[in-house]
Amino acid sequence: MKHLATIDCQQGAVRSVRYNVDGDYCLTSGSNKTVKLWNPNTQKCLKTYSGHGYEVMEARGSCDNSLIVSCSMDKTVVVWDVSTGVPQRKLRHHVGETKTKLKTATQKTFPPKKVSLRPEKFIYIYR
Repeated sequence: MKHLATIDCQQGAVRSVRYNVDGDYCLTSGSNKTVKLWNPNTQKCLKTYSGHGYEVMEARGSCDNSLIVSCSMDKTVVVWDVSTGVPQRKLRHHVGETKTKLKTATQKTFPPKKVSLRPEKFIYIYR
């Protein structure tokens, strides 16, 4: 494997990294209560989604790439509009550990690249 890039996510501890259904973009969730949408090819942050009250543990994109669902340690699940960054829905008081369970329509395995998540504040992208 060849190391392609290292991205400083500036989210405190990065809790998850997920590619979208096409494998063109990725989402990171962090201890700073945000979700970020990235273009991993350019290492640019395209949008930051803020609104959780505690660290975000997971984020996933919808099959049509129009929505993001994130869950936090504050026991909320937020459905975001990708283009505007506005929460479409906020579900509160989920008891226990909250995880998103979205599946892609194609059920293909993504990402086309390997992403290594370390306890640091960076993600490492390999091909």
